[in-house]
Amino acid sequence: LSKSKINKHIAQHINEMRKKINGYIIKKIKKGDKGNLHALDQEWDSLQVNKNKNVISSSLLVSDCWSCNKTHFFLLSCQKMSFGRTQQLQELQQIIQEMSKEIMWVNDREEEELMFDWGDKNIDQYIPKKQESYSKLMSALEVKEKDLNKLKAKVDTLLKNNHPASDKIEAYRDTLQTQWSWLLQITKCIDVHLKENAAYNQFFKEANETYSNLQKEHETVRKKFVCDKNTSLEDLLGVLRELEMEKEKIMENKRQVHHLVSRSKNIVRLKPRNPEEKSSSPIIVKALCDFRQDQKVILKGNEAILKDNGQRSKWDITGPGGLDMTVPSVCLIVPPPNPLSISLANKNEQYYEAILSIWNQLFINVKSLIAWQYCLLDIRHINSLTISMLSKMRPEEYRQIIKSLETHFEEFKVSCSGSQMFADEDKRTMENQFNGAQSHYEQLVVQLPTYKVELKLCVSDVDVSPVDAFVFVLCIKLRSLFPRFNVSYSDKPISHIIYKINTFFNDFIVIRLRALRDLLESVARAEDIVKVHEARLTEKETTSLLPSEVEDYMLTLKNIKAELDQKRDVLASMEAELDKATHWNSQVGGPFHRCDMMLCKYGEHVGLLSDRWRRINGQIDTRLLDLQSYHPQLEHYKQTSASLFDWIDVTRKKQDTLQATKIDSIQTLIDHINNQKALNSEIKSKRGTVEMVLKDNEACVNSIKDYETDLASYTSGLESLLNIPIKRTMLKSPSMDLNQEATELQTRYLELLTLSGDYSKYLGELHKNMEELKIRNTRIDLLEEELRLLRDGIGDRDAKNKSLEEAVARYQLELSQSQDTLLSIEEVKQNAAAQCSATKESLDSTHSQLSDLNDQVTRLNYLLEEEKRKRRLAEERYTQQQEEYDSVLRKRQKELETVSWSKTEVEKSVASKDHEIEQLRRQLAAEAAKNKELQKEMSKVRSQCSTEISNLKLSYESQIHVSRTDIQRLENQREGDTAEFQLQYDRMAAQKRSLEEDVMRLRMSINEAEEQRKRAEEEAHSQHAVITEEVHKRRELESQSEEGVTYTSMKRRCRVDPHTGLLLLPITEKVDPSKLVFDGVRKPVTAKQLADCGVLDKPTLKDLEKGKKTVPEVSVDKKVNLKGTGPIAGVIVGSKGKMSLSEAKKQMLLLEDIADLLLEAQAATGHIIDPRTNQKLTVEEACVRGVVDIMDRDKLLAAEAAAVGYKDPSVAKPLSVFEAIKKGLIDETTGLRLLQAQDSVGGILDPNLSVFLPKDTAIKRKLLDQNLCQDLNQSPKCYLDPDTENDVSYGALKKRCKTEPHTGLLLLPITERLDPSKLVFDGVRKPVTAKQLADCGVLDKPTLKDLEKGKKTVPEVSVDKNLNLKGTGPIAGVVVGSKGKMSLSEAKKQMLLPEESADLLLEAQAATGHIIDPRTNQKLTVEEAFARGVVDILDRDRLLAAEAAAVGYQDPSTAKPLSVFEAMKKGLIDGTNGLRLLQAQESVGGILDPNLSVFLPKDTAIKRNLLDENLSRALNQSPKCYLDPDTEKDASYGELKKRCKTEPHTGLLLLPITEKLDPSKLIFDDLLLEAQAATGHIIDPRTNQKLSVEEACARGVVDIGDRDRLLAAEAAAVGYRDRSTAKPLSVFEAMKKGLIDGTTGLRLTTTVTGRGSAIRSVSPDSRHGLRNISSVSISLASPIETVGEQEPVGAIFDTETLEKISITEALDRGLVDSITAQRLLEAQACTGGIVNPTNGHRLGIQEAYRLGIIDDDMVPKLKPAQKAYIGFEDVKTRKKMSVAEAMKEMWVPYEAGQRFMEFQLVTGGLHDPERGCRRTIQDSLKMGWLDERAAQRLQDINHHTKNLTCPKSKLKISYKDALDKSLVEESTGVKMLQASSVSSRGISSPYNVSSAPGSTTGSRSGSRRSSRRGSLDLGSPTSILTGGHGHSSLSSFSFFSTSSTK
Repeated sequence: LSKSKINKHIAQHINEMRKKINGYIIKKIKKGDKGNLHALDQEWDSLQVNKNKNVISSSLLVSDCWSCNKTHFFLLSCQKMSFGRTQQLQELQQIIQEMSKEIMWVNDREEEELMFDWGDKNIDQYIPKKQESYSKLMSALEVKEKDLNKLKAKVDTLLKNNHPASDKIEAYRDTLQTQWSWLLQITKCIDVHLKENAAYNQFFKEANETYSNLQKEHETVRKKFVCDKNTSLEDLLGVLRELEMEKEKIMENKRQVHHLVSRSKNIVRLKPRNPEEKSSSPIIVKALCDFRQDQKVILKGNEAILKDNGQRSKWDITGPGGLDMTVPSVCLIVPPPNPLSISLANKNEQYYEAILSIWNQLFINVKSLIAWQYCLLDIRHINSLTISMLSKMRPEEYRQIIKSLETHFEEFKVSCSGSQMFADEDKRTMENQFNGAQSHYEQLVVQLPTYKVELKLCVSDVDVSPVDAFVFVLCIKLRSLFPRFNVSYSDKPISHIIYKINTFFNDFIVIRLRALRDLLESVARAEDIVKVHEARLTEKETTSLLPSEVEDYMLTLKNIKAELDQKRDVLASMEAELDKATHWNSQVGGPFHRCDMMLCKYGEHVGLLSDRWRRINGQIDTRLLDLQSYHPQLEHYKQTSASLFDWIDVTRKKQDTLQATKIDSIQTLIDHINNQKALNSEIKSKRGTVEMVLKDNEACVNSIKDYETDLASYTSGLESLLNIPIKRTMLKSPSMDLNQEATELQTRYLELLTLSGDYSKYLGELHKNMEELKIRNTRIDLLEEELRLLRDGIGDRDAKNKSLEEAVARYQLELSQSQDTLLSIEEVKQNAAAQCSATKESLDSTHSQLSDLNDQVTRLNYLLEEEKRKRRLAEERYTQQQEEYDSVLRKRQKELETVSWSKTEVEKSVASKDHEIEQLRRQLAAEAAKNKELQKEMSKVRSQCSTEISNLKLSYESQIHVSRTDIQRLENQREGDTAEFQLQYDRMAAQKRSLEEDVMRLRMSINEAEEQRKRAEEEAHSQHAVITEEVHKRRELESQSEEGVTYTSMKRRCRVDPHTGLLLLPITEKVDPSKLVFDGVRKPVTAKQLADCGVLDKPTLKDLEKGKKTVPEVSVDKKVNLKGTGPIAGVIVGSKGKMSLSEAKKQMLLLEDIADLLLEAQAATGHIIDPRTNQKLTVEEACVRGVVDIMDRDKLLAAEAAAVGYKDPSVAKPLSVFEAIKKGLIDETTGLRLLQAQDSVGGILDPNLSVFLPKDTAIKRKLLDQNLCQDLNQSPKCYLDPDTENDVSYGALKKRCKTEPHTGLLLLPITERLDPSKLVFDGVRKPVTAKQLADCGVLDKPTLKDLEKGKKTVPEVSVDKNLNLKGTGPIAGVVVGSKGKMSLSEAKKQMLLPEESADLLLEAQAATGHIIDPRTNQKLTVEEAFARGVVDILDRDRLLAAEAAAVGYQDPSTAKPLSVFEAMKKGLIDGTNGLRLLQAQESVGGILDPNLSVFLPKDTAIKRNLLDENLSRALNQSPKCYLDPDTEKDASYGELKKRCKTEPHTGLLLLPITEKLDPSKLIFDDLLLEAQAATGHIIDPRTNQKLSVEEACARGVVDIGDRDRLLAAEAAAVGYRDRSTAKPLSVFEAMKKGLIDGTTGLRLTTTVTGRGSAIRSVSPDSRHGLRNISSVSISLASPIETVGEQEPVGAIFDTETLEKISITEALDRGLVDSITAQRLLEAQACTGGIVNPTNGHRLGIQEAYRLGIIDDDMVPKLKPAQKAYIGFEDVKTRKKMSVAEAMKEMWVPYEAGQRFMEFQLVTGGLHDPERGCRRTIQDSLKMGWLDERAAQRLQDINHHTKNLTCPKSKLKISYKDALDKSLVEESTGVKMLQASSVSSRGISSPYNVSSAPGSTTGSRSGSRRSSRRGSLDLGSPTSILTGGHGHSSLSSFSFFSTSSTK
């Protein structure tokens, strides 16, 4: 090869390598690889070295220089980039430092505020300091906000310039913003804390100051006012005046006290913020701002439960949804109510009420003393009167004397009812004195006529026989009794006088009887018509859902009304007959033989029939109106609901079709999403349609309910009016179907909307996932394409490398071949060798590049694999999401199915309980109480929804409140601006007018000046002629004058005509008064007419004529005459606000009569007023606009005639009320009522003038006469008070009205009444309304009114009427010896109860309402009892038949259930069974009405046809219809109930029966027989009879060989015979006399002690006098659970001395400790009094101390216990509170109160001091004495506090244990607790001084040497008898004791 070829080839290779290197460099530089830059320089230097060694061409050198320059350019650019990066780093450092500094500042402020303690410690000090620091903090924040804004601008600039560290800067910026926002949130919380804590501090300061003021006031009232009976009348009157002044001072504190009470409810709680304060109940906290912790969020206003507040800065809480969170304490507040503030405020209020009550008591005392003094004065005056003194007085004088006494005595009775000055004895004394004075007065008055006659006869000196005197007196008396009797004493002879008397009486009586007969016949006819139509109206109780049926019934109602109108003449005839009978009866003078009572009764009956006639008309009109409004609503609803249901079905099918569509591609998915969006939009657009249909549904439901309410009200009113039950069918209300349709519609629509929304979300997520998958696939394809290109490049490079290697090999071959030929060319060889080495190096570098490329390929392969892995993960995640969605969808479907199933189940349960729901009259509250458990389960599901709803509600309410505040502020601002603008406008207008007037005055003055100038010039020309003429005229006219006016004065008034110079007299233009029109009440009236009637006086009329006054000005002055003051426009009812009278009548807030009278008063005064719009309407307009009912139209038109005039065909002029009365168009009573309304409004309304006139003017204009005017002046009570329903005048009602400020209308405030038909009580088997209870007489009218007005609640009345509502309860079960209580069926199964007796008692249970399970204290129906196994299936039919006595017997002929009596009459049950069931009901509470489900007294039951007189008499004889389980003899149910014992904690009545023994299991031994004989009887185990020893031997019960031994033992009971005295001796006396030995006597004594024999006291001396009791008759108390009221432990039985001692003496002897003694005495005191151990009588504490039963130091300790029985007096209400109530009021310590309640409970129940009876725990719960927890703790008797030390065993016992271990003395019933100095367990008494260490005897002084010798253990069944009979235990003895006591 030539040299040139080699160089060329090498140059080409170098150029190719250079290109590769340049490309590689550029690529590396772009990636920012600075490390390769140094390698580039080294490679370039090596190339430069190789280039210098070789000889190359010039072109190659130029190329190399260009490459070097290019590389240098890149280096410069890299250096420039480095400088820019350095500057950016400096900027980054600066901005990070600034933001870090601000973040630290914010964190410091935050930490400072988070650590602050907002508790109640030092609140006085830290509140002002914190307010100051808070102000400084806010100022600092304002400054800091400006700095942060500048910093934010720098940050935004850097981010805008795309700083390389933008992500870091944004992170710092976001952190700073977050911390800043958090600090601002904290400042808001601080502001709330400052306000609430300041209010907290201020409240407690004011409350304490108020309490101090009340204390001072209390001290003043208590010490200042003192009086008694010795105080004079003048002093008493002075004290009364001072008391009234003191009342004003007391009332000054009222506002502050009530203000504190209202504020106390809004005070936050600060005590719980202290971690040292522990609370038993969970503490609720409230968030003051939003806070997020991880994924847990608590929003502002949310409530949470505080778990731990141990850290001051952070609290652990349980937030919404039950999530546990840690929240800064500053963000939380413990919201109101604060118990401390409320209790303090209530304490102040109670203290204030106490002071007020003390004042009231003092006021009553003073008033009663004053009345007493006045009575004494009157009594002394009357007692001093004589017959002669009385005859000299006029009748009115001595009547005034007795009237004064009666008045003062009535005042005394009223005032002394609560007075402390007069006891009952004082009242009786005063009453006796009053009666004595009254008797003295009556005696004088009775003697007065005789005295006067005798006096007259004596004066006349005529000899008169006694017969003549009698006839004379008789004539006088008959003329006084009968005005028509005209016989006088002068018509002699005497026989003629007597004949006239007889004739008068015979004629008069016949006429009266005929009038009465006609009246009775007309009443009967009218009553038949009324009853027929009332029956027709009560047939239907609801309406229909079919429009055709509604139309048919409307037609029927119209026909009924037409029939009733045709028979109206019957009503008029009845009223005429009544007037006739009243006329003839009035002819009898005085009370002599008048039929006033009967006519009064029939008058009421006629009025009742008239009212019923009107009610029928009104009811028909009401029903027609309701149906006319309901019919179009129903038709519209039917159309819209049907179309909506069809749309839902079609749309659901579309939705199901879309969900069933398979999705294959993205395009398909997009189309699917579009379809779903369109469908979802369509569904959402139908929401308005659904709401409209639901509103139509609700309107139809409301119409139906209103209609049903009107029907039920009419029927109930008819029942109460007639006092008879009306037959009713089971009401199936269409509103239930409508409600069900609405629920179904709403459920189906929401289900469709939810399904559509969920599916739309699913499609959106699916589309998003598929898009992500598509993007990932595209990236993978790109990576695969890049990998393919790289592999192609590597292949190309491999091919080039291979060609280069082949070239090198070729070069080496050529060089080796040419070695021989080229040896001479050394230099060429060297160059070639160097070139080869260079080529090798280039090859090596190429190999390194290849290895790098291989590494890149490996890395790309790894990335490719990673992308594939991510793709697989994405696919798996997509698959997993799809599966999760499918599972969620299936879960939703399952939930929907569950919901639909639950819905189906609920619908089934609703359908099954339709009967009960209809009976309850839609009282869902009672049904909700029965389904309480279901609601608790559902509440968990609803809790989240309710939380969200409450949050939304709170947020919306806050927004609404803010909006309202803004609106109010804007309105106030607008009103202020408007007022200001109006003032400015008025001011400017006034200025404008004044300026215009000034301009006019100036112009007039200029014109006048011109005229004067012209006039002066003209006068100057004709002055001479004028003067001459004037002198002539003056002489002629100076002497003339007209009406006192001289010509000269008239001339002075003249004006000179400028043209002629003549003098013209100006006169005022008068207005015609007949053209001046005023606006009257109903029509215009002229000024002339007003002047004629005296409304306008002459000066006013002249002013009007001359224009000095305008019509509007005068109208204002005469407003009363022209418009009146206005009638009563409407009523205002509590929270419902104002409403018209008709509206109040419709809503049953006003009685119909009252509303009608007030409406008539409106019409009579000119207009019907609509208070809603403040419009005055005529009656016709009011009917058209619906302001009044169309039914009242005729009545109101008749009343309106009083304002517009009555029409009389004979007279064209309208008549006034007075003229209508005279012509008989209206009655005088109605006329007087309408005139009174007009008079109260403004005067008598003249219908012709349409103005109100005074009464004197009205008399002149013949609108009144004197009699009618006098009647009006007396303010007759023609109207009814809506609250009291008493008669009242219209003026009195107007005075009570309130004037509405912006309208001036008079609104009558009335009490909002509750509908008694909606007040539901719980009856025996079903609810009963207050209306029904009042109808049947269970509730009296005052109680019903209190219920309607809300003064009493249903639970309170239920407690009072528990006897009628629930009864006293039947015999619930039996209690059998040691087996305890059991049900009757169980006792029958165990053969403890005869089958017949058990069956009868079970039937008695069923007949009284329920079968009772005494184990669970549940009341069950017969079906429920059978299902639970409480009764046997064999008894089911019989008990169902008995249960019908409670629920009613079914008669196929009548739908109404029959009572027992009706069933007996119809033959459904026989008389014997009916009598037995009725006796059970009567014993429980009364006769049970199956329709009302309440117990009624027998007299009421007779009235309601539940009994008749014969059956009532049979029940009064207490027939023995039941069997006594013990004797198996006939007994009445009441006798069995008297034997029952009441279980304390349940209140059940349990019948104690004898536990019958199996004779085959009775084993006797000698000692047992001897023990039986010693008790007085041997018991025959076969017949359970008690036999003497002789009878037992005769019957073979005992062996004849034991006869003597048993007779000796029997003597212990009947007494041993003393031969010397023949008197019976006791065991101890027989022992003393040696008749029996000590061992036998002790054994018999022990036996008798266990059964009740006599034991003589061993120690004769006793300090308390109780040891001298000769004998103690005792018996062991039964260890089983005692039922009924028990006596407490009353004494101690000393088992060593065998004597009964008091508890105090036992304390002195050391048998009991002081605490046990105090507890035993407390139990006595809190259950009725201290027990006298001698006779068992109860004593007060002071009496017991006087008798020495207790010591003086024990008296104060027992007073709280005594109060637990007599009651703690409430200062406010003066009510006696039980111990449970006193505990709640904190008036008694908790431990003491709990102890007293336990004592009362185990002795029979908690004591009610108000009623004086015991209460069960259930009663206490209902009455609110106890809560559930306290009741449960009391009911668990086994866990009662063991606060006693047993005097015998020396172990801790409860009081129940003490009662069970007690002995009972049979003669007195005193319970005795056994005691000994050494315990029965060998423990020495710690209270016995003698047993202390060092004691020699171990027993107390005076006792035997050994404390165990001879002592008795009567409570331990295993104690051993002494005296040689240690083998005999008392276990066998206990058996005989139990059986014999039965």
